[in-house]
Amino acid sequence: MSFAIGARRRLGLFGQGPFAVYWTGGFLSNVGTWLQAVAGSVFVYDRTGSAFAVGILNFATFIPIVLFSVPGGVISDRFDRRAVVIVTQVISGVLGLGLAASMFAGAATEVHVIATAFALQTSWAIAKPSLTAMLNALVTRGELAQAIGLNTLQFMTGQLVGPVLATVVLATAGYAWAFAINAGTFLAPILAMVYLYRRGLGGSIERASGAVLQGRQSITAYVRSQPWIAFVLIAVVMTSAITEVIRTTAPVLVTERLRAPSSEAGLIIAAQSFGYVAGILAFTALRRRDLARPIASFGLVLQGCGLVIAALATEMFVAAVGVAAIGMGFALCLPVVTAVLQSEAPDHMRGRLMSFHQIALLGNRPFTALAAGALAATFGVPVACIAATVLVPIGLLAVRAVWRSVGAQSTPVSAQVIP
Repeated sequence: MSFAIGARRRLGLFGQGPFAVYWTGGFLSNVGTWLQAVAGSVFVYDRTGSAFAVGILNFATFIPIVLFSVPGGVISDRFDRRAVVIVTQVISGVLGLGLAASMFAGAATEVHVIATAFALQTSWAIAKPSLTAMLNALVTRGELAQAIGLNTLQFMTGQLVGPVLATVVLATAGYAWAFAINAGTFLAPILAMVYLYRRGLGGSIERASGAVLQGRQSITAYVRSQPWIAFVLIAVVMTSAITEVIRTTAPVLVTERLRAPSSEAGLIIAAQSFGYVAGILAFTALRRRDLARPIASFGLVLQGCGLVIAALATEMFVAAVGVAAIGMGFALCLPVVTAVLQSEAPDHMRGRLMSFHQIALLGNRPFTALAAGALAATFGVPVACIAATVLVPIGLLAVRAVWRSVGAQSTPVSAQVIP
């Protein structure tokens, strides 16, 4: 018995069944998502020979986040969050199977792929606030920041595994099987939610306790009454936008600055992902020393240093070090500020607030990409990277304002009664 307890402690949150099942379901689904993203892009380009068509596909993949995240948050706060996930994932599975079937039949076109991508991302945008908001029911308050970091690690790991799997599947089995595998991965979060149902976890905490929901309270009025929320979202935008600068400029950085083949742009993206993984490991160790506040600020500073290193680099290794620093800084900052939002928000509004967080995290990226791409094309990658360092002091001011605002509360925000 003592051996089993010791093993669970060494595994940390992964030693806790509910979180491990939740994380695994999301990871497998993310692998399928990135598998579909790569296979879809290659299929559309092969069919059309047009980079613009691939751009339309990417736009169709992104825009649902802006359009449907907030409705997803409203749904999350009004219905059982596990049921929301199950329904959306069943719909996604049917959509994925439909695309795979049309591909097997030889009837699929680029229009089918683009329309399916839009529909799948719509389903994801609606489900994501429920998935994120239920974390509070799976871990303790003290474990929340670590859980958020590991949850984002799930996304980053899927981003590494999915494209590799896509390369193998496309080379050996073709597009139809790639889309079929993605359809099958939607079973993972469905089974995870069934497990949580059986354990009585993951629904609305306040509904489960019989508390009266304050659903009539305007979310806009609530956000205005809690200025720390805006500061959290600003900090999320800043740390996220810095990572997008590298994603956008990686091909130009590799070919024009480092004089390497364009195919090596993937090494730069991989370096950022590696930095993120290292950051999560460092965060886990530092979290135990109650260093949350300085960790978030240090992460932003580290991102700024990484931008400067990437801007000055003329060799792949040096550039990779700078980019890894950016990924590590993101991993140190994001879990801390996100944990503030999740732990301090009342449960009956958490879904909507996390939908705002989702828009802050991902919704800035096409605009950041546009600005970074324009600067890199006009003035070069070094200027684009140096210009992006302006995001660091804005983020630092936002983080400082978060701590000041939350610290000024006489009682935890989550314990206040909303009038």
